[in-house]
Amino acid sequence: MDEVKDYPNYKFVKGNICSSDLVNFVLENEKIDTIMHFAAQTHVDNSFGNSFQFTQNNIMGTHVLLESAKVHGIKRFIHVSTDEVYGEQRLDQEAMDEEAVLEPTNPYAATKAGAEFLAKSYHRSFGMPIIITRGNNVYGPHQYPEKLIPKFINQLMRGRAVTLHGTGANTRNFLFVEDVARAFEIILFKAEVR
Repeated sequence: MDEVKDYPNYKFVKGNICSSDLVNFVLENEKIDTIMHFAAQTHVDNSFGNSFQFTQNNIMGTHVLLESAKVHGIKRFIHVSTDEVYGEQRLDQEAMDEEAVLEPTNPYAATKAGAEFLAKSYHRSFGMPIIITRGNNVYGPHQYPEKLIPKFINQLMRGRAVTLHGTGANTRNFLFVEDVARAFEIILFKAEVR
């Protein structure tokens, strides 16, 4: 944040996404017209041990943002989801079909699917301008050490075996953080609500 802290269009507000009082205050006080909702508990492995925190932040937090956005007449709500909502990708499958039925296979994915359904319901029920994105594993500098790439690097540098789930035949897609930032910049300035 040090790189942007002195910009006139930057303001950091520390708070809880589940606090409707805070969210309403910020939306009104800062005259917000667009929400890019990145806030979430994201580490899949952690969702197996403390799934309540994932439900609270990913579903309830999204609901608080949506309700506040509705009340304040937000012009666009960009909801950042995940490809995890689709479930497991088959080995013979090249890519996921965005029209596929959501089949989350872990608590994290289930909370992100639940948040998506809330966002869709606000679009259908209240005509809110919602855009949903479903990216996948982002990697790059300064990533949390529990994420796959830094975790594997740390394990290998210490001479340890890497942690594998299942048979090890699983595949994952990755996106470099700078590519993701450019994609969200395009979404922010050029995406249209359908």
